[in-house]
Amino acid sequence: MLSSIAEKTYWLSRYIERIENTSRLINVNSDLLLDIPHDESNDLKHLIKITGHFDDFKKSNSKENVFFFLIEDEKNPSSIKYSIEMAKMNSRYLLTMLPKSAWEQFNNLYSDFNNGAVKRNSEDLYQIIRNSQRFFAIISDGMQRNDVFNFIKLGRFIERADMLSRIIEDQILRKETHVNKYYQNLQWSSVLRSINGYESFKTINKENLNQEVVLGFMIMEKLFPRSLKYCVDKLIEVQKFLPQSTNIKKITKSLLRNLEKNNVYKYDKKILKHLDHFQFGLIKLDKEINERFFSY
Repeated sequence: MLSSIAEKTYWLSRYIERIENTSRLINVNSDLLLDIPHDESNDLKHLIKITGHFDDFKKSNSKENVFFFLIEDEKNPSSIKYSIEMAKMNSRYLLTMLPKSAWEQFNNLYSDFNNGAVKRNSEDLYQIIRNSQRFFAIISDGMQRNDVFNFIKLGRFIERADMLSRIIEDQILRKETHVNKYYQNLQWSSVLRSINGYESFKTINKENLNQEVVLGFMIMEKLFPRSLKYCVDKLIEVQKFLPQSTNIKKITKSLLRNLEKNNVYKYDKKILKHLDHFQFGLIKLDKEINERFFSY
């Protein structure tokens, strides 16, 4: 497999996963604004902080400006529009690599977005989520387990883990002491819904939605596909089928260091410190993958 093809496959997967994650994040937080007392500008700008491009946002923190930046702004590397265009660019080199039905679904994703209304509503974003999920479902259900499949898997779970760690970090940083316990629980509920995990959480946790219990689920629940533990396990699993790299394996296995300890979830400073370690580890992992597989 050519290194250039491996790189385009990896980034196609990352961009499509990013499209779904960003769409879900916007929708869930839009719903949350209806349920709690809030300062709209402050409650929306945190979404930009999650994506890591707050310094690029130059307009006022109105709902319209924030949503345009996250959805339509082609200059924002984390916007849905930018991600779709980059996925399209990478896809041009992979026509013979993926099932025909996967291409048809990607074209549905691309055309539905570009033919949609200028002012997006929640149903438009739900359609983006459904199209992204269908693309990965076709890959999972109808594709040979070869190198192309493995690089799709690698990109998808790195992107998912990155977004999840940012969501957790943001929720801890923006907690306000004057918000009573009821509304804090609503915030944790919205975090779970943003990763499609609320129902799964409630099946195994009957307690209130307090920080310690929710973080234990989001970080270490190995059977939930959007937990950090699940993502890391999948990254370790896929490496068995790729050319060996001692450094890649070492970095991956160290990602959850200290996050496995239950006593860290109640202490904000500790969890933020360990999340920083996790995020720096993902950056190192991406760099190592680039040097090992994509340098040509």
